[in-house]
Amino acid sequence: MPALITHHLFGEESIDRLPQGVITSDEERIAFILGNQGPDPFFFHILTPRVSDCTLLAQVMHRSRMSRQFACLRDGVSHLLPRDASLGRAFALGLLSHYVLDRNAHPFVYEQQFGIVESDSELEDSSSQVHAVIESDLDVLMLQLKRDGATVDDYPPAGEIVTTDRINRVAGVLMSYVAGRVYGIDIPAGEYGAAVANMQRLYRAIEPAGSVKTRAISLVEGLVHDYSLLDGLAHRVTTELPERTGNLGHLAWKNPFTDEVSTESFPEVFDRALLDYECTVARFIETGDMEAVTNHVNYSGRVLNVDEEFDREE
Repeated sequence: MPALITHHLFGEESIDRLPQGVITSDEERIAFILGNQGPDPFFFHILTPRVSDCTLLAQVMHRSRMSRQFACLRDGVSHLLPRDASLGRAFALGLLSHYVLDRNAHPFVYEQQFGIVESDSELEDSSSQVHAVIESDLDVLMLQLKRDGATVDDYPPAGEIVTTDRINRVAGVLMSYVAGRVYGIDIPAGEYGAAVANMQRLYRAIEPAGSVKTRAISLVEGLVHDYSLLDGLAHRVTTELPERTGNLGHLAWKNPFTDEVSTESFPEVFDRALLDYECTVARFIETGDMEAVTNHVNYSGRVLNVDEEFDREE
């Protein structure tokens, strides 16, 4: 990730970087914005007998075979029924938008995450929770900046996830196609829509951070883990900008994968990703050269070998 809200806000702006005439209807716009959640809904799809396969798909899509993934996605759109092709293309372009934001933003997030975990040995087994807290704070920051100081009380995260039965069907076919062709994972087409519904359901349950229901859920989760992941995913209701998390003071930080030093704030990373998307989506549409689209960079921002195999989480 970044998290749900930041990806949604990015999609609202990246859609304007598409060539004119690519998005031609309200439903295509909805499909594009939903696509900006990327494979993430599968992380939330716990109410299915296929939970392990769905989680694995989300993991491997983020970490490996990006060029094959997007080549397959583009090919999948070409095999859709003519009446569904434009909707499928909109969703695919949204998935690409998710990927481009991830590859630009994740080094910023991981630099903070690695530093926090290294500074406290008790957090060694809680990297996912630390990651979630950072991204939740970035959601709070970007929501305030992009929507005139708004909080999650004004824009509940679950309300940012909008879809239709037709979008779920078409998107599900594409995700199933990628899962089988690229990763050898059998995911029926209906699982995607169910995953989106579970993502909505979970965010309704845990928001906002600090609420009675969130604390109760965290206590139950605490019986299994030292720190609650769901508590980390929940968003604080605050009008105070998370300045440190967003590096609004422009302190120097180092990309953990390239060692490049930067003083960018997160809003500047966000804007850089928009410029990247404008160039990347043009290549995706016009050339189909997926190695030029990905440059062998995975969703974490890590540059991989040409085979793009990577078998572990960051």
